[in-house]
Amino acid sequence: MRINKRCRVKLVVFDVDGVLVPIRSSWGYIHEKLGTLRESKLNYHLFREKKIGYWEWMYLDTLAWIEARPGITKWDLEKLFREIEIPLVVRKAFNKVKQRGLVTALVSGGVDVLVSRIANELRADYWVSPQLAFDPWGRLIPGGLPRIEADRKDRAVLSLARSLGFSLREVAFIGDSKWDLEGMKESCLSVAVNIGDEDEDIRRIADYVANDIEEAVDVVLRHT
Repeated sequence: MRINKRCRVKLVVFDVDGVLVPIRSSWGYIHEKLGTLRESKLNYHLFREKKIGYWEWMYLDTLAWIEARPGITKWDLEKLFREIEIPLVVRKAFNKVKQRGLVTALVSGGVDVLVSRIANELRADYWVSPQLAFDPWGRLIPGGLPRIEADRKDRAVLSLARSLGFSLREVAFIGDSKWDLEGMKESCLSVAVNIGDEDEDIRRIADYVANDIEEAVDVVLRHT
């Protein structure tokens, strides 16, 4: 682990799934609720083997949801996510960042129905995630808009920094999985949290591996 003391953080970027909420994947969570885990695994392997692109992956996953529950709506998804709550320790840690006057952003490959709610509850300054598509009656449509690709969070980090007038030396990223690797590499200060034994790449890339979100935030605040 290493700490780049040249960092002077002004923008703190958080992943959502596994960092701010206690589920590793909001997509996987819906697949489990709807009984489409088999389809999920197949689509994942197609993407990882580069047989489909990210939009096609979104299309196949959402199509599986629609086939499992015809007519599923945005409100149905909100209801399924209702039991996912932000832990108190996360709220306190996030508030410490806000109170220091730093800009906060959620950069997630998760389901936007959940990410938008989390951003609103935490009063995050910015958020971005893949965008699901709904018809005028709120019914889910296969596909969506890949405003961010789950494994290319570096693009979102760079775009945010540029639009806000920050250099990358002023950016910190807090993540928990292989999907955060590129975003962590792009940021001056990268902190891993809630990682498992299988996440060796994250352990190797991160400037610091924290035991919990409070420690992760404290590390960031020492570099403001």
